[in-house]
Order: sequence, then C-alpha cells, then structure tokens
Amino acid sequence: MDSRPHSKHYTRNEKMVTQKIIPITLTSEAQEQVRAIIDSKSLPEFYGLRVGLKGAACGASFLLGFDTKTSDDDEYTLEGITIYVDRRHLMYVIGLTIDFDEDGEGFVFQPRA
Repeated sequence: MDSRPHSKHYTRNEKMVTQKIIPITLTSEAQEQVRAIIDSKSLPEFYGLRVGLKGAACGASFLLGFDTKTSDDDEYTLEGITIYVDRRHLMYVIGLTIDFDEDGEGFVFQPRA
C-alpha cells in the first residue's frame, strides 16, 4: 500500500474536493468590526472586504476597504466574511493578520514574521 499523502485513486463517480487556503487572518475583534461596518453601511451582499497594497516598492502600505470583485481577484470566505485579494498582491498579504485596536489605532496590520 502506498502511504504517500496524495495517493488516493478516484473512481469515475467520486469528485476530488480542493480547499482554498485563506492567506489572511482576521482576529475576532477585526471580524466583529468588519461586520459592524457592513451592517451600519447597509452594504449589498456582493461587496466584500478588499485587502491589498497601495503604492509601490518601499512606499507601499496595506489597503483595507469594501469593494466589489474584479476579474483580477481571488475570493475567500472567512467566518462568513467575503474577502477579495488582487492576485498581484497575494504574495505580499500571505500570512497577514488584521486586528482591530479599540483604543484608537483602528485596524492594525501584522505582517508575517
């Protein structure tokens, strides 16, 4: 018997299921704040949380807002929150944790170490 991790053989009637790994983490505080904004602004269901970069090279900063999906986006769902990430920005946001600081800083970005 082959013990390699991906050695399962599929019959014609079985479907292979793939799971998309979410590259971003939202803390429970950030999730709560995102939901509160969605509710208070009465955003339509087709809007999602956009996470990406603004600017270029050394002057780049993280971007967070609400937007509709474009053809360049990957879509993720985290605890019922739709997240859009432009594929060109994906390598920069992998491992990013977004928190919310109620003491005045608002949303805080914690890049991977």
